[in-house]
Amino acid sequence: MKKFLGICFSAVVLASVAASGAACAPSGGKTLYVYTESGFAPYEYLSDSGKVVGVDIDIMNAIGKELGYEVVVNDVAFDAIPSYVQGNKNAVAAAGMTKKADRDEIMAASVSYATSVQYVISATALATDDNNKVSVAALAGKKIGTQVGTTGFYLIDDEINLEDGSLNGTGASVLEYKNAVVAKTDLGSTIDAIVIDKLPALSLTLKTSYYCYELDEEPESYVLYLNKDNGELLTAVNEVLTAMIADGKIEEFTINHSTGK
Repeated sequence: MKKFLGICFSAVVLASVAASGAACAPSGGKTLYVYTESGFAPYEYLSDSGKVVGVDIDIMNAIGKELGYEVVVNDVAFDAIPSYVQGNKNAVAAAGMTKKADRDEIMAASVSYATSVQYVISATALATDDNNKVSVAALAGKKIGTQVGTTGFYLIDDEINLEDGSLNGTGASVLEYKNAVVAKTDLGSTIDAIVIDKLPALSLTLKTSYYCYELDEEPESYVLYLNKDNGELLTAVNEVLTAMIADGKIEEFTINHSTGK
């Protein structure tokens, strides 16, 4: 990874950081508290030994190393992550989290490091368009599993409950799960389909007979979310992220965790 030059953010540079040649780190503690939810491979998932690993964890470990921080990973419920970030100046949400206006109001977003689209996993075949995509309307009357607090949940919930929603009045229903891994255990019985981001969907359907389709919806951007009161840390994290994107490191992490799980 490229090393960073320039003026230190902190007035006092710890001797260990200076000696290692790492980028200067912001003041205010030397631990990054990372909050994630482990049912979202390849971005975060449990290894065979029960350790949280994944693309986001590799990203945070690289950021911690570059800035001279110890990284502590906390595996929590996805919808609880914003409250943890708000309560800790050195907290970072690294959870394949989509940049959204309501999240921007309470947390500080990093530069985008990945994009995704929503996919549907189905126990039965669905009608597709000329581009082999599925419209939300194809889920009419179905019981649809989603991960609590995610884009997939809000998308399907709106389509069911808004008057102009394509699933409104069709008998479709949305069920919230801790994550898509748990939802998968009910696929074909309690639920007919799961709506989740692309790479987790592809990961969940490897070596299965389930159908997996891209939904005909707009793409979304993944960001890290940080505490709004630590602008120094946000600036430093963005510098490292930008260099990692340019160097192809995040693409490398993604390939490793998509093929090596």
